[in-house]
Amino acid sequence: MKGIFLVVLALILALATTTMACKNATPTPTPGKPGSGAVINSDSVVTLKIQSISKQSTGYPWKLDVLVQDSQDVGTLPNPVKDSVNKVITVVTDQDMTAFKTNDVVKAKIKYVGDVNIASGISLYLYNVALN
Repeated sequence: MKGIFLVVLALILALATTTMACKNATPTPTPGKPGSGAVINSDSVVTLKIQSISKQSTGYPWKLDVLVQDSQDVGTLPNPVKDSVNKVITVVTDQDMTAFKTNDVVKAKIKYVGDVNIASGISLYLYNVALN
């Protein structure tokens, strides 16, 4: 009888130790699926002066350097270029830019795109581009 008591006591202590260890363990993050690090929803309405346009062979088809002349918020969304007025920034787009040239002033929208989990995975995306 004393032997059974000792076995049961040992099992209870082992179970208690295991439970405590599980509660104190640091959880291991589960690897995310591609795109699980998507950037926050953002938007802005901008007036830009095109400084340069280049066709890309990988990623988005076009990369532009633009001077931000004006940037307006869109509702309550974060404005990714609010602090870039009077600065030159680099943007990407899949809009056909063949009709545009250096020094054109355009009205457009800019938002963040990409995946925060990928090195250099965040870009400023230009869309709805039209001559001003």
